Amino acid sequence: MTAYEAARRPRPQAPTPPPAAKFGDGPGSRQQAATVFIVDDDESVRDSLSVLLESLGFEVMTHASGREVLADDRCRTADCLIVDQHMPGMDGLTTLAALQGAGAAVPAILITGRLDPEIATRAAQLGVSAVLEKPFAATKLLELVRASTKPE
Repeated sequence: MTAYEAARRPRPQAPTPPPAAKFGDGPGSRQQAATVFIVDDDESVRDSLSVLLESLGFEVMTHASGREVLADDRCRTADCLIVDQHMPGMDGLTTLAALQGAGAAVPAILITGRLDPEIATRAAQLGVSAVLEKPFAATKLLELVRASTKPE
């Protein structure tokens, strides 16, 4: 087969990813996309995770710091939070503890570039759904977000 023939040959299509979690009151109801908040001081991380989740139908809100997300009342009704541990000013676990102290019970995924036993212990004490060490597989993050956003 020549290079020309190989280039013209139909290529198999990649499988379409399953849709994002949706909420609704039952058959025929208007469904709403699950809302995920991303809190990370690294703009490239916020942007890439936002694009990934939005492409799968999630509604995404981003914030660059713990203080910024705490000032946004909408985070208290989010379906899932993805929070970086190592941020200037207020780290991820302190941010999550402040949210809990304000009465918010939102499933959270902690991401970190440096995982140590103390972080894992504190995360477990706060009821964090999962701790992911960077770099992590997008499929693993999506699995955790989907599990966190399923209606009970």
